Amino acid sequence: FKSPMAKDGKFAANNNTKDAGAVNGVAASAVGKTLSTLIIAVRNTVDSGLRTINEALAKIKQEDKSAGATNTAEATTSVQN
Repeated sequence: FKSPMAKDGKFAANNNTKDAGAVNGVAASAVGKTLSTLIIAVRNTVDSGLRTINEALAKIKQEDKSAGATNTAEATTSVQN
């Protein structure tokens, strides 16, 4: 089996259209698979980051609710006194 790449970095194919098409098809397939893998990796990274942001926002909302409840209780106590 010969590699489709020559030493100078050009595709190694005979001068006929059939071989050139086959080599280009293999190259296009490899590029497509690589891009698909990269897209999946980027999506997973973005999803992970968004999940982290979502968790942080949920904690902030909980803290705000707790602070609001404390402030309401303090205000009620001071009005009653």
